Amino acid sequence: MQERIEKFNRMVINSDLKKIPIGLYNGKMGLCIYFYEIAHLTSEKKYSVFAEKLLDDITNNVGENNAIDLENGLTGIGLAINYLLNKKYATGNPNYVLKDFDDKIIQSFLFNQIFSDNTLNFSMIGRLLKNLEYLAIRLQNSRLNKEERSIMQSVIIENINKIESSEIDKFTEPVFFSVTEYFTPLYLQLLQRIYQLHFYDFKIEKIVEGLSAPILYRYPLNKANRLALYSAMNETAATFRNLTGWNEHLELLRRHLDIPTIIYEFRNKNLSFFNGLCGFYYLLRKIGKSNEYNNLILNKISSSDVWNQLPENEDASKAPIGLYSGLSGVILTYLHILYNNDSKIFFDDVINFYV
Repeated sequence: MQERIEKFNRMVINSDLKKIPIGLYNGKMGLCIYFYEIAHLTSEKKYSVFAEKLLDDITNNVGENNAIDLENGLTGIGLAINYLLNKKYATGNPNYVLKDFDDKIIQSFLFNQIFSDNTLNFSMIGRLLKNLEYLAIRLQNSRLNKEERSIMQSVIIENINKIESSEIDKFTEPVFFSVTEYFTPLYLQLLQRIYQLHFYDFKIEKIVEGLSAPILYRYPLNKANRLALYSAMNETAATFRNLTGWNEHLELLRRHLDIPTIIYEFRNKNLSFFNGLCGFYYLLRKIGKSNEYNNLILNKISSSDVWNQLPENEDASKAPIGLYSGLSGVILTYLHILYNNDSKIFFDDVINFYV
C-alpha cells in the first residue's frame, strides 16, 4: 500500500493543475485537504508545499466559479477553507476570509438562485439542505458579527419552514447506499446542528416530534442505509430526550445491521466515501463500532482492483482522485484505520458535515 500511496501522490503532484476541476468532491479543493493531512502525517515538506500551491491556485481562480453547491461550487470550497483555518493549516480570520463566500451563498437563498422557481423538487431540496448546513457551521464561530449572524439565522429559519411546508416525501430511501444522498439522516443532522445553536429551539423540537411517526414506520431495505438511519436516529435521541418509540426502533435497526455481510457485499472497487466502503466506515466509527471491523476494511481496501487503474502516464485528470469520490479519500481512510484512529491525521470536520 505504501508504494501505491506514493505512486498516487507523485501522479497528482506531476499533473497539470489546469486539467483538474476546482471543487471539493472531485477536484483541487479536496486534494488540498488531502496533501495538508499527508504532510502533517509524514512531516514531508514536499506535500505541504504542494498543498499550498493548490490553495493558491484555488484562491486565484475561485472567482470564476459561480456555482452554489457542495460538490463543485462555493459551498464546498468555503467549507474546506473553514476547515483548513480551524486546523491551522492556513492562517486568517474565517469571518474575513469567508465573507465573500457567505455573501454569495446567502444571496442565493435571498434571490432563489438555488431554485428555478418557488417549487421544491427532490434534487433542489437536497441542495438546499447542504447549503443550510454550511450556514449552520459558520454560525458556530463565536466571532461572527451580530448583523451577519442575524441574517444567517433568518435564512435558516425561512428555509427550514420551506422544507417543512413542501410536499416532498422526506423519508424516501435511496436505492443505493450514499452518505450524501439519504435525506432523512441528513435532515436529522441539520436539525441537531441548528438546535445546538439555540436560536430556534422550540420550533426544532416540534419539527423533530413531527418527524417521529413517519420515521418509526420506516425500515430501510438497503442494509447500509439501515446503518445511516440508525446512526442519525441514535444521535437525535441523545439530543432530544423522551422521543416516544425511538429506543425500540433503534434496537430493531441495531439487531438487523449485519455489518460483516454489508462490508463483504461492497463491490471490489466500491471504496469511496461518497457511496462506498469508506463512507460506511465513518458511520461505523460514529456509533463506536469501527474498531471491530478494522482489519476487514483494511483488507478490502488493499485488495481492491481500483489500484490497478492508476494511469501509467501520471495524468491525474484521468484517474479517480477525489476526496469524496476517489482515491485521496480512500487513502486517508486507510491511514486513519492503520494509525489507530489518531484524529490528527484525518479531516474529521469535513466528514462530520455528513456523518
